[in-house]
Amino acid sequence: MDAVLQFQDLKYQNHSYLQSYFAEKGVLSLCLPLPPPRLPNSAADQESMLEYYSKISGLDTVEEALSILSQKHTSRIETLENMSTKAHSQIWYPFTQHREVSPSTIMTIDSASGDFFQTHTIPAPNVEKEEEILTPTFDGSASWWTQGLGHGNPTLSLAAAYAAGRYGHVMFAGTIHEPALELASTLLKNLDNPRLSKVFYSDNGSTGIEVATKMALTATAKRYGWEDKKDEIGVIGLKGSYHGDTIGAMDLSEPSTYNEKVHWYKGRGYWFDFPQVKMVKGKWRVEPCEAIVRRAGKVEEFESLGEIFDLEKRYKTVTAKTYVAYILKTLTTLVQEKGMRFGALIMEPVILGAGGMLFA
Repeated sequence: MDAVLQFQDLKYQNHSYLQSYFAEKGVLSLCLPLPPPRLPNSAADQESMLEYYSKISGLDTVEEALSILSQKHTSRIETLENMSTKAHSQIWYPFTQHREVSPSTIMTIDSASGDFFQTHTIPAPNVEKEEEILTPTFDGSASWWTQGLGHGNPTLSLAAAYAAGRYGHVMFAGTIHEPALELASTLLKNLDNPRLSKVFYSDNGSTGIEVATKMALTATAKRYGWEDKKDEIGVIGLKGSYHGDTIGAMDLSEPSTYNEKVHWYKGRGYWFDFPQVKMVKGKWRVEPCEAIVRRAGKVEEFESLGEIFDLEKRYKTVTAKTYVAYILKTLTTLVQEKGMRFGALIMEPVILGAGGMLFA
């Protein structure tokens, strides 16, 4: 917000307080005298208002305000035009091939609302500059940190503003407040799983994964008496998985482009290949992985996704039984013959996005 226009309130003097309040926020506040009372005669009333407008438009404060707004507008356009160039020299982007990045490829976002960004784009050389300064651009990523309910959702924005105003930052070690307790209760109620009785809060996906893994490994070590920390305890997962960009989360996935250059990466575990769900020529199908193709696995076709997710029927198929046998045989070999130990199972449900949009 650049400016607030208000009329003088001679009785309560609210304008005086608000003027100083907005000044502290760096917002221009323009106070104008009240318009004249409305006259019963239309012509006289019109003349009275014209005289008022003429008087107001000549005030130094009005001219100063217009000048300031014009300067702010010019400055804002200059900022938009220079942002991508500055970003290119000052920002290291995540999950980005930087040799492909240039000021002309960086999208400058002025604001976001619903499913759209308001964006500013630098025109390519020898291309006539468009008249529109900002263009609505559909946000079609539907993943990565995009809010499923759209940008600037009023309900979420008000809730966040209320929480920030009431609580600010609250240290959560040995304390509780109503929103945290209500959310935990709601999660546990809706999950309705007797094996899940407590909620742990984390601030991002990678950290959440690491905390969950630490809990699982600790519980397993305690259960089986594996207290010697020199003996490694691994994880079981799926090929093509990805669980985050921190060092611990990297180790939970098989070698890939995401961790091949991470110096401390070891890959602590075993990752199973898995059957994939695909639509081919209008038919839903489950294609067995290579490991079970060799064991009489076959491609199964279905009329709908509903049939695929009818697990009671699926478990009775030859492919399912073959896959279960493959898993048991593999784990037996890894544990009994190779001496590996596992303390956690980590899986991405339904779809492995980073692995190539693979539907499991």
